[in-house]
Formats: sequence, structure tokens, C-alpha cells
Amino acid sequence: MFQTDLVYPQEKGEIQITTAFGFHRASKRSIARIPFVVEYGITDKWQVEAEWDAFTRLKRDGLPVERGQGDLSIATKYSFMKIAGSDFHAAVGFELVAPLGDAERGMGEGVIEYEPFFILAKDFPKLKNLQVFTQIGVGLVQRGRSEGDDDDEPAAHELNWNTGFFVPVHALVLTTEFNWSSNKWNNGGQDKEMYFTPGVVWKLPGTWEVGVGAPIGLNSGADKFRAIFKLTYEIGGRESGENISTSK
Repeated sequence: MFQTDLVYPQEKGEIQITTAFGFHRASKRSIARIPFVVEYGITDKWQVEAEWDAFTRLKRDGLPVERGQGDLSIATKYSFMKIAGSDFHAAVGFELVAPLGDAERGMGEGVIEYEPFFILAKDFPKLKNLQVFTQIGVGLVQRGRSEGDDDDEPAAHELNWNTGFFVPVHALVLTTEFNWSSNKWNNGGQDKEMYFTPGVVWKLPGTWEVGVGAPIGLNSGADKFRAIFKLTYEIGGRESGENISTSK
């Protein structure tokens, strides 16, 4: 997927490496990002992950272009596949975001974020192995630098909800997501974003995958348009036909 985590963990000893190019366009700014993600299976049910915004380019109307490195996140996820022999799956996880990017230059958020999350999914084998999923998370934030700057956004906690489905079609996987996040419910939060995200992932020969997604903003708080291009490579582990995609 492109803005959602799936229940699938990496297999024991398997490493998945993903790089991407993301472009965001809003009314007065445009952002280009190149994140780098590494996932590793500790067991067949438990994985760890690190994601780093290796390069960010920010252009704001009337201001010089800013370039630099962004934030780092570290996450872990434990999955429960085929619960009680059914077509239901679930996963619980936790993500920590470290504010390594310069927030004053727009390279990062400037907050430490702790996000526990839960994922629930159901397979429909009779419908071409379609899977429906939902992910719910709470981002608990605290300032990563000193308070007192009048330009700081409030350190408001955030609710996240992603839901959708995917369906394999030969070497392709067609994906659809609805993405919602808001911090308006506490501490003077000012952000609320909603996106509809169609996409397609192409499974190449070997263990390569390439994907293209196009998040479309559905409200005034969202970016008008986003584009995400992803390239994924897996090392080690066992070949598995059901592990279609594990990247976020």
C-alpha cells in the first residue's frame, strides 16, 4: 500500500528494502521527498522497521527553496494471521518518530511522536483473493525542541484511520485506500486531512516490486495532489505467494 500498513509481517530473517519518490502539492507549497525504508523479520510474526526521509525539497511561494534530510521513524509490528483458522488477520504495532529534520526549515515536524496502532483485515478467497483492511492509530506528540516560538504549531495528538482493499490481478495488485487524520480534537489542533488513494503494484520477476499511487485530497486541509512512486526489493526469507505486499 501507499499510505497504510498491512497485517503481513516479514518472514523470519527476511529483509525488505523500499525507496520511493513522493511529491505533494498544496496551495502555496510543493514538497518532494525520497524516503528509505528497511524492514526485518525477527520471527514469522514479528518484524521491526526503520524509515528515514533521506532527502526533502520544499518550495514555498515567495521563499527560497529548502533542501535537507527529514525525520526518522522506528517501528515494530506483531501479526496474527488466519485467526482460529479463519480468513481474518490482525496486527498490533508501535512507531516512534524522532525529529531529526530541521522543523524551522520545513524538513521535519519538530515533535517526538509515539503511535500505537491496530490493523484488522479479512480475505475473500472467492473474490479473486480480495482483502479488505482497516488501520487505526493514535499519534501522541511532544515537542522535540524548546517551547516558546510563537510560530510553533500546537503539539496536538492525532487520530489516524486508513481503510480500503486490494485485489491481485495476475502480476498486478490493484489498491484503494481512504486515509483520514485529525488533531482538532485536542490541544488546539488545526489539522484535518482526508485522501482517496488509488494505486497499482507490479510484481516483477524475482523479488522486486514497483508501485504507483496517487493520493487525492478530499478536504481543504489536505494537499491538493500527491504522487508516490515505490521500488521494493526483498532479501532472504522463503518465497510466499500470499505475502503480496508489506510496505507502507
